[in-house]
Amino acid sequence: MRISPISWLIAALGFLILGFSRGIHSSFGVFYVALLETFGWSRGVTAGVFSVVLFVDALLSPVVGHLLDRYGPKKIVGGGCLTLALGFFLSSEISQLWQLYLYFGLVAAFGFTFTGMVPHVVLISEWFVSKRASAFGLVYAGTGVGILLLAPFTEWLISTWGWQRALQTEAILVLILMLPLIIAFYRRGPYHGRSSELARGENQWTTKLALRSLQFWLLFFGRIFAAGGTTVIVTHQVAHVVDIGYSRLYAATIFGFVGIASTFGRVIFGYVADLVSKQAAYTLNILTTLVGVGALMVAHDTSHSWLLYVYLVFFGIGFGSRAVIFSALAADIFSGKGFGAILGYSVVSVGLGGAMGSWLGGLFYDLSGSYLISFALSAGVLGLSDLSVWAASWRRVIAFDQRLWATGR
Repeated sequence: MRISPISWLIAALGFLILGFSRGIHSSFGVFYVALLETFGWSRGVTAGVFSVVLFVDALLSPVVGHLLDRYGPKKIVGGGCLTLALGFFLSSEISQLWQLYLYFGLVAAFGFTFTGMVPHVVLISEWFVSKRASAFGLVYAGTGVGILLLAPFTEWLISTWGWQRALQTEAILVLILMLPLIIAFYRRGPYHGRSSELARGENQWTTKLALRSLQFWLLFFGRIFAAGGTTVIVTHQVAHVVDIGYSRLYAATIFGFVGIASTFGRVIFGYVADLVSKQAAYTLNILTTLVGVGALMVAHDTSHSWLLYVYLVFFGIGFGSRAVIFSALAADIFSGKGFGAILGYSVVSVGLGGAMGSWLGGLFYDLSGSYLISFALSAGVLGLSDLSVWAASWRRVIAFDQRLWATGR
């Protein structure tokens, strides 16, 4: 099926908007250092505000999904831009810790969620019925580019004008760069309201019906396993490499390239998922990732630095591109008038898996004195994630979900 140029234009704009939003989101670490120097707050309490941001994102995702189904992407993402800018302006005037938690941890967090992944997955699903994975890959690639560009840009702003003016500048950029593009181009796509292959004709997935679907829960747990397995590595990778003898600067520099590799991985696996099948692409993704995890596990000292390069290439290519395939699978199965809410509920799995992975990785280190068990856990749950994705495509599973229509909503 031929894709119209306007559809690819929407995907390109999604690359820019999501990249800018996620780039600012990931620049908190730069502001974090500046806030510590200014106020002298403890690291744990100050970093806690970002945990609040992540918690708010998980909590709000189903709400955003419902709102998208009712009001569409232009109003939701446009409103997110206004809220994000407001949160940044308010955060630039803080003098107390509670203000940081309120203005950045709550107000700005609303803006991040309303301009984030869920709205863009819904947007792309309404503009693409074929080549969806490729389109998702293009949009998600904006995240890596945004982080790569906006982290150093934010540091330059802070070094030049201070963190208050940096926040205000980025708020202004949201209003003059992001908002006009959203108002001008974001709108319902030609496939809005069209049911998925499973729900042909007049049938439409509702949230209630999807929550009874085996495919929904298999993908939900598959995403929990994927997020958990990934977060074990992401959270503890630098600590492991420092433990085996490398400097902190070297470790941080090496792993900065993981983000660059992930940008290429999102595009590559989006294309592969459309070329073969999403399940086969996901297996290839997991195998690629496991090569990287294995290289990190084998690295025990500084005599084989090439293992770190194997890690950053293979783990980096797999990192982040799993979300591309999950988004395409969800859109293929559940697209329709209720897709936004269904997607919002499914994204909660990312927060659950990520929180569990980070904690368990540290727990097993405390118990064993090394990361061997933690990284082996990562490999195991990534394998379970692959199994869950394939199980969602089994004929018996699909047949069960088709019978849901006969039993009613």
